[in-house]
Amino acid sequence: MGWDSQDPGRLSYQEVRESLLQMSEVDMRRAERIADFLGHRLPGMRGEDLLQEVYTQFLSGDRRFPRDVPALVVLKTAMRSAASNVRKAGRASPVDARYQVETVEDPGDRRTPEAEVLAREELEALLTSCSGDPDVALVVMAWIDGLKGEAARESTGLGEMVFDAARKRATRKLAGFERAREGS
Repeated sequence: MGWDSQDPGRLSYQEVRESLLQMSEVDMRRAERIADFLGHRLPGMRGEDLLQEVYTQFLSGDRRFPRDVPALVVLKTAMRSAASNVRKAGRASPVDARYQVETVEDPGDRRTPEAEVLAREELEALLTSCSGDPDVALVVMAWIDGLKGEAARESTGLGEMVFDAARKRATRKLAGFERAREGS
C-alpha cells in the first residue's frame, strides 16, 4: 500500500511516528505485555519481534494507522492481526514450524566412559582373535571403518572369492562375540 494513498482516515508517516513516540510509558509496557501474550505461541517469533513487525508495517505504510483511535488500541489490533497472519502462514507451510531442528548434540548418543572402555576391550579382543587369520582381520578393519560390500572388498585388496570366504569367517567370529556379550 505505501504512503502514496491520500486516505483521509489514516495518519501520514509523520503523524504515525509522532503518535508512537508520544505513547506513555504505561501504554508502552501494556503494548509489550500484549505482544508477549500474542507472540507466546508463534513459531520462530517472540513478543518483541511481533511488536517490531507491527511498528515496521506502520512506518513503512504497509499497515493503516487510523485517525482518532488511541495508539495502544491500534497496536493491539495490528499485533493480533499480524499474529494471525503468522499462524496462517505456518499452517500453509509444508514444514511444521512448531518444531525447530537444533544442532545440539543429543545426550542419548553419548557413550559413558565405561561403555567406551568396554567397546575398546571388545575391539581389542576381536582383533586379537583375528590375528591368526589376516584376511579376516582385514575384513573386520574395513567394517570398523564403515565400509560395506564392494568398497570393503576393494579396501582389503582381496580377490572376490577370498574376500567372501574371509567375510563368512568374520561373520561367524562376530556372532560368537555377540553370543558371549548376551551371555554376560
